[in-house]
Amino acid sequence: MPNPMTTVGKIHVFHGDGRGKTSAAMGEVLRAKALGQRVGVVFFMKGKRKGAEYRSLENLGVEYAVFGRSGFLSGADAETQDKVLARQALEYSGAILKSGRFDLVILDEIINAQYYGLILADDIVKLMVSKPNGMSMILTGKTADKRILERADQVCVFHKIKHPYDKGIFARKGIDF
Repeated sequence: MPNPMTTVGKIHVFHGDGRGKTSAAMGEVLRAKALGQRVGVVFFMKGKRKGAEYRSLENLGVEYAVFGRSGFLSGADAETQDKVLARQALEYSGAILKSGRFDLVILDEIINAQYYGLILADDIVKLMVSKPNGMSMILTGKTADKRILERADQVCVFHKIKHPYDKGIFARKGIDF
């Protein structure tokens, strides 16, 4: 009989003002794929670009969907289109959770979509509740709502001490994207 602790999927939240939340989630993707697991990734608030994570996912045969405009989006930049894209990402996320096709689902930047008012914390909690028992889920973003943190099984906080951006050094290919 299998160990029940290995067959019950958990909900993980990677949040905070530090860099590396998406990178950590992609590390979990790599580990899951190496173990033969089925992985799906939904990118909230990120447009399709030539970033290494997209190429890596393609090379690994990971199914992913991108819902966002090109470039970096902050709350001040948000437009009606961003709210529409975030809702589409939310609906897509609900559909892939319901499908049961995956062992691990990453909802990248979903917490930022809520923080910037594109979706509601209640929407995220509903997704968390709807997660099939055997599936693991990782949510990423900067500032997580208390209800999301309470529902999660694991919460990791990424805190910035210092960053090259503070000295005017922008994102570096192969490191930051």
